[in-house]
Amino acid sequence: MKTLKEKQEERFNNISYSLTPPFPREIFLEVNNTCNHKCFFCANEKMTRDKSFIDDKLAKRIMQESFEAGSRDITFYATGEPLIFPLLDEYIKFAKQIGYEYVFLTSNGALSTTSKMKDIIDAGLDSIKFSVNAGTRKSYKQVHGKDDFDKVIDTIIEWDKYRKASGAKLKMFVSFIPTQITKDEYHLLLEIIGNYIDQEVDQRVCSNQGGNMLENNKYEEINPENILGTLKIHQLTTICPDPFNRLTISSEGYLTACVVDYQNALVTADLSKVTIVEAWNNEEFQKLRKKHLEDNLEGTLCYNCLKNKNAQFEPLNKEIFKPLKETKDMESIYEKKV
Repeated sequence: MKTLKEKQEERFNNISYSLTPPFPREIFLEVNNTCNHKCFFCANEKMTRDKSFIDDKLAKRIMQESFEAGSRDITFYATGEPLIFPLLDEYIKFAKQIGYEYVFLTSNGALSTTSKMKDIIDAGLDSIKFSVNAGTRKSYKQVHGKDDFDKVIDTIIEWDKYRKASGAKLKMFVSFIPTQITKDEYHLLLEIIGNYIDQEVDQRVCSNQGGNMLENNKYEEINPENILGTLKIHQLTTICPDPFNRLTISSEGYLTACVVDYQNALVTADLSKVTIVEAWNNEEFQKLRKKHLEDNLEGTLCYNCLKNKNAQFEPLNKEIFKPLKETKDMESIYEKKV
């Protein structure tokens, strides 16, 4: 199995940047849009969309249609925490029965129980990445907004123990977003969980969350030249790949151009009304892709993300757009640096 970095580089390097690109291999099916944590760099807490689980019949139809059209990799999260969804193991099993080759998750891990873990692993999950953004209990609570550090560490150890005992082929990873509070804690975290995961902790760049968290610039330097790259090493592309080779379906059943579209600002189709194949290259999506290809994104949320700006923008569909809550003041958090 390829490493996370190899998979991401492969994704960036094998993209058809055209108005009507081939149907994507990868699908992000958001089964719920809520989260049990309040990470200060994440826009989930600012979200005003109605809390929702995806419609079961619609979700399974999309999964089937997408596979028949060529998708082979699938996950069940986008803006929310997947372990909240009560049918998660059923969806993993359904995806594997259809024929999906790679089923993966990202989770903060705090809601894992022994029974839930066994059900998910036994259903055939191929990999899980735990989001752990601190190396100490104190700073974890500051970053995640919950005192779950010890619980999450125990969860990682328990998952590793069960996958080995059961013979599961599950791969386990951990991601870490350094901030001013935690930038010196990477090695502390690695020392704690390094023996239980399949590669070193995946350090990621603190971003503006798809243009939804411009306030992150106050606390961590966000370089537009690195927004589309991994780590602070190099830019893998100058064009966002999401509109060209990734399916993202919101918990409401909308096709959106971005995996972190917290406000439904980039919705191009309602999948309760059209098939996923019809939606993928519809007129609305082609218009947005044209803006990306011509670097003519002013007036869209994509402009704020890629240029790291806070300009006014128009949602693609005003009827379903949900503006975020007012920017929360994070100064007090950063004043309490470890």
